[in-house]
Amino acid sequence: MKKISILLGLMLLIVACTQQVSDTQTNHTGRAVFAITDAAADMGTVSSVKVTVDSIRVNSQSEGWVIVSSSAKTYDLLKLQAENKNELFADVQLKEGSYNQIRLDISKVEVTDANGTHEAKLPSGELKLNGELVVKANSTSVAKFDFIVNESLHVTGNGKYILAPVIQLETREDADVQIKSNNRVEISGGRIKTNAKIGMDINGNIGIGLKVSSTAKLLDQ
Repeated sequence: MKKISILLGLMLLIVACTQQVSDTQTNHTGRAVFAITDAAADMGTVSSVKVTVDSIRVNSQSEGWVIVSSSAKTYDLLKLQAENKNELFADVQLKEGSYNQIRLDISKVEVTDANGTHEAKLPSGELKLNGELVVKANSTSVAKFDFIVNESLHVTGNGKYILAPVIQLETREDADVQIKSNNRVEISGGRIKTNAKIGMDINGNIGIGLKVSSTAKLLDQ
């Protein structure tokens, strides 16, 4: 009887281990790195543009919206420009597959100029960017958001700031990514899947080629 109990125990252990291996094989994940930078031109009297990103999500037909990170982070875009830096937002494991949309939720923008610090208005704090992010097991994919501040920041007739983001979105698969000190991200190699300049108009619409014209007469918000 004792031998039968031991035998049954061993059989149950084998079944459990087999199930665990099977679950691992059917839930492959890959590394995905999200970085923010700014390659804008000189902004004159503006010395700082701080953007607070509350979250990043990705979307696929099979998974729907997946939260990449919900930890709010604030970036000084002009500091990133001066340092020529890609700064880390998230370094995560995502389920293997193709994601066709990336969403940034921005809650606050602060602009500092010669007269002090001012809160800028966003036509919409929800940026849904169409682009292909391919995640594969045992590989690293990257999404880099280059905020082009000199095309994004505008002033109303009363001197108030509006930030309608213009972003160069680049995604890569099979990339070589190194995270250095101070969250500096170094990206090389891989295959570019998306390289698109995506902007927002004054009504909050988002798409390739959209932005607020530099000659537009903006009403105070």
